[in-house]
Amino acid sequence: MPQYELNLRDYWQIIIKRRAVLSTIFSFVLLGSILYTRTLAPLYKASATIMIRQFQSVGTLLLELTGSPIGDPMLSYARSINSLTILEEAVRQLGIAGIDPDPEEVTKIASSLQGAVDTRIEPDTNIIVITATLQDRVLTAKLANKIAEVFISENLKENSKQARKTREFIEGQLSDLEKKLMGSEDVLKRFKEKEAPSGIAVGLQQKLSVLETEKSKLTKIYTERHPDIININEQIEEIRFQMKDLPETELNYARLMREVEINDAIYRELKAKLESARIAESEKVEDVSLVEPALAPNLPVSPKKAFNYLLGALIGLMLGLTGAFLSEQLDTSIGTIEDVEDFLQLPALGIIPYLRVKDDKKGIRRFLPKKLEGKEKLSHLRKQLVVHYSSTSPIFESYRMLRTNIQNEVKREEAKGKTIMISSSGPEEGKSITISNLAIAMAQGNQRTLLIDADMRRSVIHNLFGLKRDPGLSNILRGVSKPEDAIKTFADILMGEMGFDEALKLPGLDNLSILTSGSLPSLPSELLSSSDTAALLEKLKERFDLILIDSPPVLAVADATILSSRVDAVILVYRVGKTARSALARAKTQLVDSGAQVKGVVLNNISPELEMRYGYHYHYKYYGKYYTSTDKETKG
Repeated sequence: MPQYELNLRDYWQIIIKRRAVLSTIFSFVLLGSILYTRTLAPLYKASATIMIRQFQSVGTLLLELTGSPIGDPMLSYARSINSLTILEEAVRQLGIAGIDPDPEEVTKIASSLQGAVDTRIEPDTNIIVITATLQDRVLTAKLANKIAEVFISENLKENSKQARKTREFIEGQLSDLEKKLMGSEDVLKRFKEKEAPSGIAVGLQQKLSVLETEKSKLTKIYTERHPDIININEQIEEIRFQMKDLPETELNYARLMREVEINDAIYRELKAKLESARIAESEKVEDVSLVEPALAPNLPVSPKKAFNYLLGALIGLMLGLTGAFLSEQLDTSIGTIEDVEDFLQLPALGIIPYLRVKDDKKGIRRFLPKKLEGKEKLSHLRKQLVVHYSSTSPIFESYRMLRTNIQNEVKREEAKGKTIMISSSGPEEGKSITISNLAIAMAQGNQRTLLIDADMRRSVIHNLFGLKRDPGLSNILRGVSKPEDAIKTFADILMGEMGFDEALKLPGLDNLSILTSGSLPSLPSELLSSSDTAALLEKLKERFDLILIDSPPVLAVADATILSSRVDAVILVYRVGKTARSALARAKTQLVDSGAQVKGVVLNNISPELEMRYGYHYHYKYYGKYYTSTDKETKG
């Protein structure tokens, strides 16, 4: 990739240039996301809503009595809804496991449904939402409703069970406490009858309890140095001092009285709780109620096709752009005119735009490779001759400019004729089409032009102009034919496969002669390296003003290197974006080392995106418009 600073326009042109890479990656990713989404089974979601009543249940009462921690009841409810016990009962009642199902099968199905059921507590409320997600839209709603129904039923059973246990527990505790209270009362009665206490210690003990309670309240507000606390401390010390002097009989009497009072208080409290437990057991009030049943959904919640397609398109676009810029970065070909000239130290003699023939594929079919064979390939090549284009078209003007630049570059006044070899570093760079169109342009410039097809391995020129290959160059060099018998003139073109209609489209072709490759020899390199080749070229110079020679690619075989030292100038055809710079550099070095006069390079097959990318469009758009406008004005 050429190294220069890129702007927004450059980035856009890279996208246009690498659109095949971008569109291929984008299409594959998008198609993959579509196919993957279509393989996903649709999932439906339905939700049932239940509400937990806020009051002290019998279960909470039992927990308080036993001293167990209560925790968060809402969280406990939410977790128990998705328990295996609830799901197993729901599976049985819905008949999912069939009639009279096996317990193991019920457990297996319930376990598989645990991941499909979710519970959610609404913030700051006593409401729990039960959500089921399944592939069956009807079963989804039935499952959510059945779970809610089973949970409500099980909760009612559990409440009744807890109420009974609570009542039985309180009754047992109350019976034991009643015996304990009666026993403490009997002891107190017998003590009074035997000792006959005055009860003064009881009064002092009660007063001490009141003072200690008051002190406890004051210490939360004041320090020990506060007058009120100091006063209370003094009263407490005085009472304790008085109690030290009391007889043992009075102190024992006070302790027995306190025990009776404590047992009586506990007995009264348990009596009240027993009544509450009996009421709760008889009422059978539900802690849980159904607020909103689940309805069968109409549309699936998954897969989200539009989202998946959009995500696939975005990922495909990102990967496509990455691939486009990466392929541009890894492109080892040379970009701009300046890059070519600086790299090869050769002038760019011509810029040939892309020749779009009439049967070129359009739309997305342009990205689908198609190998042309036989007559179809020949027809495609022949339609690239400039005889099929208007004389004012940009393609024709590009060859006229190439003709002028070559004439200026290889001008040699001492020579009557000039021999110019046109080649390329590798195959399929368009050298044969380029030299054929250049020959036509030269002939139209009133120059007696001879086009020689020296590519005796894969000859093309005879097919382009509809001529017979034999006799040709190989026949002359082997002494089988004479030059005057092998060289084809404009008359031969008219009588050949091209025909009058195509051959007569443009004037000036009567100055064009063609020497085809001839029969294919077994050793073309040895044939070209013989002294007969140099002698033939010298003889032909006397007859023609310009001799254009189409040779094989430089790096493919030795033919071009051998022939390059026998001509006056060599021009390389470079197809932009195809050939690596290293190959082009090796081709030039190989020619120079053989003694060739490499005069320049022709940039061939510049596509519209490359025109915009590298600035070539100015030559075609501006000058093409100029010539067309002038022509119209002249006609007008």
